[in-house]
Amino acid sequence: MEVLRHAPRRDGLPFARWTLALLMVTVSWLAPLTPSGVHRRLTRWRLVYRRGQMHVHSPDPEYDAKLAAVRRARADARASGGRVVLAYLDEVSYYRRPSVGPAYAPVGGPGPPAEQGHRTNTRRRVVGAVNALTGRLTHWSGRRAGVAELVRFYAQLRADYPDAEVMYVAQDNWPIHFLPALLAAVADTPIRPLRLPTDAPGTNPIEKVWRKLRQEVSHQHDFADDWEGLTAAVDAWLDDARAHPEPVRRDIGLGRRRRPPNTRR
Repeated sequence: MEVLRHAPRRDGLPFARWTLALLMVTVSWLAPLTPSGVHRRLTRWRLVYRRGQMHVHSPDPEYDAKLAAVRRARADARASGGRVVLAYLDEVSYYRRPSVGPAYAPVGGPGPPAEQGHRTNTRRRVVGAVNALTGRLTHWSGRRAGVAELVRFYAQLRADYPDAEVMYVAQDNWPIHFLPALLAAVADTPIRPLRLPTDAPGTNPIEKVWRKLRQEVSHQHDFADDWEGLTAAVDAWLDDARAHPEPVRRDIGLGRRRRPPNTRR
């Protein structure tokens, strides 16, 4: 129902959310029904009362133009037979101290502990790029991810695709990605950086790779002060994702022909 797409305030009602009673008041043809009848109608139309999600509308005035450029790059890659590649690039950090996430625990007791250990909360950066058609992952890890590290990563990415004449790399608007020094370093290479919309991580499929990495390794990890063990576990997970691109492609929905939502969640 179109009415449910906006808040009741737009219809002059001083409420933030719709109720069955408010729908009966606002939608004239629902007025003769009982609240139970309205509920049954909504259920029939697959409209349910559910928890909302955090949402920020991208403020980027070039949102559509940027996504159109990425779609053109994807079409070029699909038609090129390997001479054109489109990859989505991003960085992620993980820490010696585990992040807290949901896990099973007895009812009524405290939540499952995420042991923080006693040493400094060391950070490690991961740079990754996932092929938009195959799901193949290229990754690098180190203490930082600055211009020098990204230049080396681009060289690693080119080595993964020696036959590529053009490599489009879609990425967010982190300033380092488009510093003059970095752009100059790749100017005479097949690399063609593309900007994704501002504040719209949902347009970058590699975010789902990072989400799965957190779910399976870094949330609630039990390495505590065993930094070497944690880095080895993360590297092994990334190597496995690289070795098995088809599950990655399936998990993150690459190849689906739908327009990404203009959201940040």
